Amino acid sequence: MEFVKGQLFEPENDLPGGAYATHTDSLENKHDEQQENPQSQNSELFEQKVSDVNQFNISRTYDQSHHLPALETMKTEAASNGSDECNRNDSSPAVNLLAANECNAQQVNSWKIDRGVLIPLPHGRETDKAAYAHVIKEGNAEILFPKKNEVFYNPVQEFNRDLTCAVISQFSKLNYDTQCMASLVDDHAVFAPGVRLESGVTIFEGLSASGLRSIRFALEIPGIKTVLCNDMSYDAVENIKQNITHNRVENIVQPSQSDAAAYMYSYASKREAEKFDVIDLDPYGSPAIFLDAAVQAIKNGGLLCVTCTDTAVLCGNGAETCFAKYGGMSLRAKFCHEMALRLLLNSLESHANHYSRYIVPLVSISADFYIRVFVRVYTSAKDVKNSASKRALVFSCTGCESFHLLHMGKSLVNDSDHVIYKNSTGPPVSHNCKHCSSPHHLGGPIWAGSLYDVEFINSVIQKTGQNVNALGTSKRIIGVLTVMTEELEVPLYYSLDKLCNVVHVSQPKAIIIRSALLNAGFKVSGSHCNSNAIKTNAPSDTLWDIMRSLAIQQNKVLGSKPGTVAAIILGKEPSFKAIFEKHPDSEPASKKARLVRFQANPEPDWGPKPKAKKRPAAAAAAVDGPDVMEISEESGSPQSKRAANQGTKKERKKKFNENYLKRFACKKFMKKGECNHGDECRYSHDPEVIRAFTEKQNAKLAAQIDAPRIAQESDSSDVQSAPVEFFSDTPDLQFQKFS
Repeated sequence: MEFVKGQLFEPENDLPGGAYATHTDSLENKHDEQQENPQSQNSELFEQKVSDVNQFNISRTYDQSHHLPALETMKTEAASNGSDECNRNDSSPAVNLLAANECNAQQVNSWKIDRGVLIPLPHGRETDKAAYAHVIKEGNAEILFPKKNEVFYNPVQEFNRDLTCAVISQFSKLNYDTQCMASLVDDHAVFAPGVRLESGVTIFEGLSASGLRSIRFALEIPGIKTVLCNDMSYDAVENIKQNITHNRVENIVQPSQSDAAAYMYSYASKREAEKFDVIDLDPYGSPAIFLDAAVQAIKNGGLLCVTCTDTAVLCGNGAETCFAKYGGMSLRAKFCHEMALRLLLNSLESHANHYSRYIVPLVSISADFYIRVFVRVYTSAKDVKNSASKRALVFSCTGCESFHLLHMGKSLVNDSDHVIYKNSTGPPVSHNCKHCSSPHHLGGPIWAGSLYDVEFINSVIQKTGQNVNALGTSKRIIGVLTVMTEELEVPLYYSLDKLCNVVHVSQPKAIIIRSALLNAGFKVSGSHCNSNAIKTNAPSDTLWDIMRSLAIQQNKVLGSKPGTVAAIILGKEPSFKAIFEKHPDSEPASKKARLVRFQANPEPDWGPKPKAKKRPAAAAAAVDGPDVMEISEESGSPQSKRAANQGTKKERKKKFNENYLKRFACKKFMKKGECNHGDECRYSHDPEVIRAFTEKQNAKLAAQIDAPRIAQESDSSDVQSAPVEFFSDTPDLQFQKFS
């Protein structure tokens, strides 16, 4: 079996999963090759041994002490077929893989079966797992944690990490194909997970914590040259080093202790070839402080992956904070999760434009408690001019949540086929909403372009579907990405429950409203951000006419209180009669296929986990070793300490003064003149205490009644007594006072 550059090996059905490996042009010619080349018989025996290994249901990674006889036989045969210097021209697959890992047969003490490919692993010292609090296995990686909450880890974000591996794998495949077409790949290069490729992609993970993500990149993504695993925490970097050694990926993953922003800024002035192909930022909270450095440190056409867990800020709770961090005002509305994605993309585009760069989103997802975007960053001063036309302000009604967009700029083509750029005109709405007469809130600017690259997403779906068992959340990845391919390329969406709540009608099935829009000649789709989303290119007038028709059908037109939003909307006659008959295209294909589209809560009390705590300086400076990282059962976790100390303050008060509640009158005794507890009541039945308590309550009530009158008198007196002064803001008058 001869290794051929640029071809992929699809394993037999009895092999676990789908494998990357080079193969011969045709399997029908194996007999002829064996006659012409006797060494191919060794390759045939190699494949037979791999099949035998899978019949024993062995695990993917083998330590030297757990080798099966079949593996020992393969090691011996691989060593006999190779030379001490691992000749790269040898036709044996095992020897070629040994050469790719830059080690000879005598240096190999363990083997790894990864998706049907037998990969030798270099020497690595055995790790004492008993010295660690717990061991976590995710994907092909095994992570050791020295102490609970000392290094951050959130199991709920496995979907995030799986999706990242799938997206970067496809990006690496595109990069490899491009290099093969340009003849930049060595003839004997191996495109396989766990094998270093000199012409492969370089990945920078700025905030690695335990190093789980970087190690999974090395073990699961083919075509990688280097993964730089960085963190600012001393404890995290020490744990990363242990995990790199434990997973034997020293030839690919390099640990680093540095500030992520400063490290990326150091690459901003380097040559284009020295910058990173992929930058992954998954911080605890907002990534705003890293975005400017990231868009400079990445190659032209590189992949930038960014996660935000401060979704409360991006979804309308603190619009001023959102503007300070991301340069846009967030809105509290049903479409807030998609708007959060567009606010982040707008911020990335704004940072990139400073350096004549622009972004092209590949995947943008809102999941669980975070949002995640994958964008490619390109350099072009000409294309940057289109940035204004891809960003827009949002006018959202405070009553019915109808929204309108105003693009920041527009591009036109004149008679000479030249593109000219102009300012937009607006606003598109009046002060009050034309549907319900409520005022508008102004949000944004947001990214108004496409959120996805459908062709790229389809390739990720296809690759993930070929080996569903490779990732723990493959079914959810396929389902969510499929919903993305069905979405219309229009910004934001309406929520069916909100529409029905505004006009006080019973919520029908989404298919009914979708059918009405399709029967009216418009397009409609759902959104992965919200299971009740109605994303359509129909104007808001058409949507409210459909809701009026629905209210007429349910006899809810006259039930609204006069002056309310519902009464104002339903008080107008619909301009057309909606047809609610089921349309053939009203049910999306993802629903018909019963894909996992909207994930249920993954576990009880799920969500953002506590931030990793810092060790004292004395402990950080101590001699490193497993003994330092051990945790005793007596110390416990922060949660157990809080539970143990809960209520202790009240108990201390009771011990200090058992009768401290006698200061307060018994309310039951005050109302009924008697108490079931009698003399054992913890509160006082003393008439003096009851009288003082009653006077205090009456005084408080009187103050509340007089407060508005006092405030009004105070405001009027201040207005009458304060002198009225006006100042001019004209510089020539130098703020001269005038009447």
